[in-house]
Amino acid sequence: MKNLRLLCLVVLLVALVTGCNAGLQRGMVGPVYVSTARPAISLTAKDMPLLAGGQGQCNLTWTSVMGGLPVSVWLAAYGQGTPQSPMAIVAQAELPQSWYWNSDSTPPFSVDHATEIIGETEFSASTFIVDGSRDPFMQLAGVQPETPPVRWLVRGFTARFNFNADKIILEYREPLPAQMGFLDVLTIAQTDQLKAFEERARNVFVVGQVPESLIGLKDSYLKNVSWQFMDQRFLGTVSRFDVFKGN
Repeated sequence: MKNLRLLCLVVLLVALVTGCNAGLQRGMVGPVYVSTARPAISLTAKDMPLLAGGQGQCNLTWTSVMGGLPVSVWLAAYGQGTPQSPMAIVAQAELPQSWYWNSDSTPPFSVDHATEIIGETEFSASTFIVDGSRDPFMQLAGVQPETPPVRWLVRGFTARFNFNADKIILEYREPLPAQMGFLDVLTIAQTDQLKAFEERARNVFVVGQVPESLIGLKDSYLKNVSWQFMDQRFLGTVSRFDVFKGN
């Protein structure tokens, strides 16, 4: 009986989500990413030009799904498009039914964990180093395949919605400072250098309401992202709902 009630609840939630899909729109309105539901939100980076925006799909190959679990991703990247300049990324990742994001994407060996409020939305934040050797955004950063990979200092912000089926990810990146080049991971938190970097990251993103007009909304495939490298390092980890499992 307990399992039956739980199954009925899941069916009801699926029906509610399906009903909400009718008017769902996602894509780019100029330099701003917009989602009209799950959640209704707009995301952009201020004072940074748009490099590219659109959508694509990746497969989480480490899951139990044959061929990998398909994940739909909408994202926009901002910056100058050179390995020497900062870059900002906003993304929304949606899982298929019966799967959920089981974490807020806090990477191992990250520091300065905090809850940050950006535009009235609560995000889990952390600071970490990214090795760009298998980075899905290397083309957007102007890194050529034959050149050494860029290592980045990153401040990441994540929030989950829609019963953890959707995740918003914000990343602000700067090339790893030369004086930190000997580090493989961050070990010391809240240094003056990290505090200044994290303040810059906090002030880059604009999280707001959906604009009144969606004229010109574009939802094209984003070609210059290396989707084969889009995995749990950026997206985080997932689990499957097991509605028949008792306590």
